[in-house]
Amino acid sequence: MRRTLNLLGISVLALLAIGFALLASASGVNGLRLHQNAYHFVIYQAVWLVAIAIPALLFMTFFDYHRWRRHTWLTVAAYVVVALLLCVVFGCREINGSHRWIILGPVRLQPSELAKIVAILALGVFLDRAGWRIELFRKGAVPAVCVFGLFCALIIAETDLGSTVVIGLTGLAMLFVAGLKLRHLSLFGLVGLAAFVVRVATNANRLRRVVAWLPNEMATKVASYLNLPELVQDDKTKNALHQLNQALVAIQRGGLTGVGFNKSMQKQYYLPEAHTDFIFAIGAEEWGLIFSLVLLTLFVIFFVCGMRIALNAPDRLGRFFAFGATFLIFFQVLFNIGVVTGMLPTKGLALPFISYGGTNLVTALAAVGLLFNVGRQIDSSPPRLHRSPIPA
Repeated sequence: MRRTLNLLGISVLALLAIGFALLASASGVNGLRLHQNAYHFVIYQAVWLVAIAIPALLFMTFFDYHRWRRHTWLTVAAYVVVALLLCVVFGCREINGSHRWIILGPVRLQPSELAKIVAILALGVFLDRAGWRIELFRKGAVPAVCVFGLFCALIIAETDLGSTVVIGLTGLAMLFVAGLKLRHLSLFGLVGLAAFVVRVATNANRLRRVVAWLPNEMATKVASYLNLPELVQDDKTKNALHQLNQALVAIQRGGLTGVGFNKSMQKQYYLPEAHTDFIFAIGAEEWGLIFSLVLLTLFVIFFVCGMRIALNAPDRLGRFFAFGATFLIFFQVLFNIGVVTGMLPTKGLALPFISYGGTNLVTALAAVGLLFNVGRQIDSSPPRLHRSPIPA
């Protein structure tokens, strides 16, 4: 297991190094325009890394994960604090049509990012305490879904569909690992999908993004079904596709080896959010297909190491935590690259370890710390996977 942990650490360090190098290039134009400093975003990212993200990594690594279950009040307190923060954002200033951030001077805190790691901790503790009762619908399945479902409901109301999907799918994956019956899992999945579709259909901006992403013929049919035929030719709908088109141009320009470091044209105001959600496209433009393959390889290594830690965890709690942390990063990578390459509709979701965003960096390294925590105890702890469940 030591080799797995070493490989996990090397992959994370490599991703962070690539992320800072790419951020230095992708954010320079916006840094000069907004803050008269080409390295403004790099400096802020470094401050978040040193001041908060690394301490979070160390805390999650060395704080024995069994304490989250042994001292349940800690888990409950973390859950309540994050839930309150998710409520506070509705009283904060709206940015880009969403209430996602709590702004404290120069600092922007995004509670939905914190909700990702806290949802894993709370659900993992609940599943470990529930034991075999997870197979029961009312006494096991429903309360388990409510643990992360509350976060999903608050986040989708912001509106942050990307984080909602990530937390929802991570929670369902953990329930599957815990032994939830497939019919119950399918039911909750369908309910979540229905809520997602309704939220998209009742939000003009999100609906435009979906229509813009669909092929012309299908987009026309969808608009006609919604009795909004003008939606297809709407200028805002066309603008919704602009970001994706510019990202695809960047990827095409990059070719095999790229145009060269710091020589991207798309970051020159052509591609909005070049240093955040669409930073992958700038990397593909400057470093080409080689960059894409290296980055994907590093994320695959991360995923394999995380799965190996989860499958060899010394107990059920460790297994739930490790699976949750691994799937949390995996789903974010999957959706971010899917959006940038046009395989999914455009939505805001950061690329872990790479995109600019302090809270996202803290959450990603906290998930890594949780994996290290479980992995460190594999060789030193007796197996407890078959521990008797708590009596009903």
